[in-house]
Amino acid sequence: MDILVREFNTHPCVVHGHGRHDYQYWWEPIKSAFFSAPPAVCTIPAELTIVTCNNGHQSMGMFERSLDYLGIPYRVFGQGVEPWVNSRAKPAVLADGLRSIDTAYVLYADSRDAIIIGDPALVLERFKERFSCDLLFGADRINWPPERQFARFEEPLAQKAGSEYRYLNGGLWIGKTDYCAEFFSLAAVTDPVATASESEQGILKQLFPTHYPKIQLDYCCELFLNTGFLLSREALEIES
Repeated sequence: MDILVREFNTHPCVVHGHGRHDYQYWWEPIKSAFFSAPPAVCTIPAELTIVTCNNGHQSMGMFERSLDYLGIPYRVFGQGVEPWVNSRAKPAVLADGLRSIDTAYVLYADSRDAIIIGDPALVLERFKERFSCDLLFGADRINWPPERQFARFEEPLAQKAGSEYRYLNGGLWIGKTDYCAEFFSLAAVTDPVATASESEQGILKQLFPTHYPKIQLDYCCELFLNTGFLLSREALEIES
């Protein structure tokens, strides 16, 4: 399955269907197209580990399902952690889990609402060849949490890239393992913002300015696509 983002003429490899269902026009068609097509032949580079967080809740596991469909190995962090609150559990679980990884690079996607549609080798190749950073997050069309301080920093960077995808989204990322372990260790001891006390994304966005340019965003969806708030029928073309 190829997904063409016409605005950027690019083919993302991992898709994240975040947000409310009424802002998810493309998520179900993308999933349906992916799982109805014969599984592609993929490879996992020896220097890359794929991870997710899943405590076992019944709503989780979509990302793992897509990996299993393609026969791609992965690791799951956070199994059995209760209660699970993203702002507390997710950074701590990632910080602990990343320290156990012995590959140079790590690719992460949210368990509940992400699928991998491209070869992991291509994800790593694009990251190494097209980006000069240690940690790359997917970019989003909305600023969440909607703190003006985040927008003031993130919007000028996106303007340089000429992209509608302007804001950090923590649901998809790839990076150098050692750096990611350090970053999420810091995130684990950073307080969330009051307007989104259960979300880790406010933590990540607080840290973004002090870690830029080691942290950057995939403004042109070359690796990652966040489908929330992508409402236009003409924005994507799905080909099987």
